[in-house]
Amino acid sequence: MIRLDDLFVHGWKIYQDTDGFCFGTDAILLSAFAAEKRFSHAVDLCCGTGILPLLLASYDCAKHVCGVEISPHSVDLARRSVSLNGIGDRVEILCEDLRSCSLPCGKADLVTANPPYFLPGSGKEPRKEVLIGRQEDLCTFSDVTDCASRLLKFGGRFCFVHKPERLCEVMSVASACGLEPKVLRLVYPKADRPPELILVECKKGAASGLKVEPPFVLYESDGSETEMFHAVHRF
Repeated sequence: MIRLDDLFVHGWKIYQDTDGFCFGTDAILLSAFAAEKRFSHAVDLCCGTGILPLLLASYDCAKHVCGVEISPHSVDLARRSVSLNGIGDRVEILCEDLRSCSLPCGKADLVTANPPYFLPGSGKEPRKEVLIGRQEDLCTFSDVTDCASRLLKFGGRFCFVHKPERLCEVMSVASACGLEPKVLRLVYPKADRPPELILVECKKGAASGLKVEPPFVLYESDGSETEMFHAVHRF
């Protein structure tokens, strides 16, 4: 079922398919994390129904944001959202395989990605639209970093969200592509629970040296949002 959700920013809305892969907390956190530093020309890989391009475009510094997605159905919904919100002059959605992306090299100052978290065959096999966003069947994290490295200008940033259990692997893969991890932040559901997400900022061509930021905790012990989560949670 196609659902129209309010983004609570600029009055914008987003189309989503409840039978497909809907965005979650990870997308909200990634957009805020990536926008902590100014950017002008951004590309979001694995953009799904366009949540990251929309959120990034909501910042005043954004001049042009492009989303890249392989699923025609998701691209259609993303383009409908862009049209509905009247931001087609600043947001573009491409239906392409990021492994052969047609965007020009070395032009973006920010690339973001909320990639598939799991290896092929992990757990139950979901529906096709969910599978694309969940498992690395159509693209690996290495494919994502290869594309990000091509698109970024020297000194540009690559910001992504992933799972803690793959921390060592994804940091190594990014570094091998010339995207040096510079900032790491772990996201905890509650202060007394293990982290459930990692936020990483890499910089193209940078020297080694990683800053680990204070923990990001989503909920208090009583289930209410923490002040830090409330500050970025516009939904």
